[in-house]
Amino acid sequence: MLKQKIPSKRRLGIFNILVLILNGIFIIAMLLSYLSVHISPEKSWLLPFFGLGYPILLIINLFFMLYWILRKRWLFIASAVVILAGWNHLGRTFQVGLNPERQASRNGFSIISYNVKNMSNDNINLVEPEIREKIIGFLVSDSSDIVCLQEFVVIHRDPEAFIDSVSSLLGLPYHAHAFYKTKRTKYVDAISVFSRYPIINSNPIMRDHEYNYGIMADLLIGRDTVRLFNMHLESVRLRHEDYSFITGLDLQFEKDEKIQEGSLRIIKKLKSAFMRRARQVGYLTEAIKDSPYPVILCGDFNDTPNSYTYQQLTRLLTDSFKESGSGFGNTYIGKLPSFRIDYILHDDYFISSDYQRKTISLSDHYPVSCRLMPQEPRKP
Repeated sequence: MLKQKIPSKRRLGIFNILVLILNGIFIIAMLLSYLSVHISPEKSWLLPFFGLGYPILLIINLFFMLYWILRKRWLFIASAVVILAGWNHLGRTFQVGLNPERQASRNGFSIISYNVKNMSNDNINLVEPEIREKIIGFLVSDSSDIVCLQEFVVIHRDPEAFIDSVSSLLGLPYHAHAFYKTKRTKYVDAISVFSRYPIINSNPIMRDHEYNYGIMADLLIGRDTVRLFNMHLESVRLRHEDYSFITGLDLQFEKDEKIQEGSLRIIKKLKSAFMRRARQVGYLTEAIKDSPYPVILCGDFNDTPNSYTYQQLTRLLTDSFKESGSGFGNTYIGKLPSFRIDYILHDDYFISSDYQRKTISLSDHYPVSCRLMPQEPRKP
């Protein structure tokens, strides 16, 4: 009598073994992206690169999960677990938009943050008024109660008169500015706040005695004082040759030396920016903790939601995008991959509603806005 053969377990095969090895590598990379938000770039400058790559790592791990499901292998569980382990990171990147609508409070106010890229969108001739007028026209039509601008640059024969005219056009009678560097005649290069509410105090926020990277302004809103931080954290400082290298990579495969040189140059600039932002955030978090008033923090952070910068600041403040936004919310629209790097954060004294990313292409950033409302009367 012939013995019946017992079917053996399906072997993976060489190809599937290679896929499994790659899967393991990207699982580790995903875990490192989660770790990167908790460790300062000053201690490990390599980890932020994994945080920067989180959206790509997420897509790759989703692909591996789908692959193993189609192959009817339980190995899909590994990628599924690592994706679920970073559920909070996913929420930072994408919102479904199921947040309940809130009625606008009489005490509520609207705020917008916008990196206006020199009011010229990189036009070499900063005197050219066309883009500048369109940006001002947009802000007039937006009618926000508080306007926070970064890279507010104007060449004008009378800068103070120009600023006053912008204030008048916006219908926001109060304004304060922190010049990035020493103020120059006939030239404005500042981080600016325009407000419907009185600004009773303002101070620039300086980095290493070199230049200002933000402004702190105390606003009197009704009977309450609110401390507003408008920030422009350290950028990568890419130059024209860096952008040319990135956009021309597909044409440079035969020039290995140039690829190596260009890649190392950009990596060094990213490393430097990661470390400088860490120092800036260290000072900023202390300033937020020391505030005697409710805090609003907005601006161009030059960092993604999966970064040490974001992690440190949202330990203290709430992200209005997570509270009342939807979609991916990417705000950078320049020559590099698009990320969300512009934010409006607030402490628990406020709740936010109607978060919007304004898809107007007059800069390399989209403006972001929301409405903020006190949750309860301020205790005396």
